[in-house]
Amino acid sequence: MTMEREIVESIRRLRDKMVKIDIIDVVILRCLSEGADRYTELEVCVENYGITLRNALANRLLKLRERGYVMRNDRELYVLTDDGRELLKIVRALAAP
Repeated sequence: MTMEREIVESIRRLRDKMVKIDIIDVVILRCLSEGADRYTELEVCVENYGITLRNALANRLLKLRERGYVMRNDRELYVLTDDGRELLKIVRALAAP
């Protein structure tokens, strides 16, 4: 299967699931993929993108965990799940020039 075909199929699967993803969720996923795995590191990373969330970050992380995109291994240690990595890959493909 070609890369383009894979992307199209991934987008169709995403559409079929009717996944609602917000730009802030994408920023959080991106921060996780860049190595920010503690809550405080995520807070700083998200703020570096110009977004101040304060208490909303906890709510966003909870929603991402409920949807299966993020997992919490320790008290403050967050990691991307396979679904989260797949979603980020799809979003990056859609945003590519």
